[in-house]
Amino acid sequence: MRPRTVWEIDVPMKHRQDDSRTGVHVFTGLADNASEAVASAVRACEIARLHAMSSRPIPAGTSRVDWSARGLRPDWELCWDRAQKKQIVL
Repeated sequence: MRPRTVWEIDVPMKHRQDDSRTGVHVFTGLADNASEAVASAVRACEIARLHAMSSRPIPAGTSRVDWSARGLRPDWELCWDRAQKKQIVL
């Protein structure tokens, strides 16, 4: 079994009502490759949004390498097609 790598996925975002307001949401976690890392970040984001919509606390990872999506803003749109993928060297 290959060792897994820690990844950083930087996702540009923009405000839904004001395109001049932009930023980046950063996701980090373990994955075997860049595609798996993006899929894990998307999954963490979807889980966080479902929790927020049902007024439940957003789950937080139990370690530094668990994928989670804290600090999401409901009035901001994530631009997944422009996400940058970076391997983190520990």
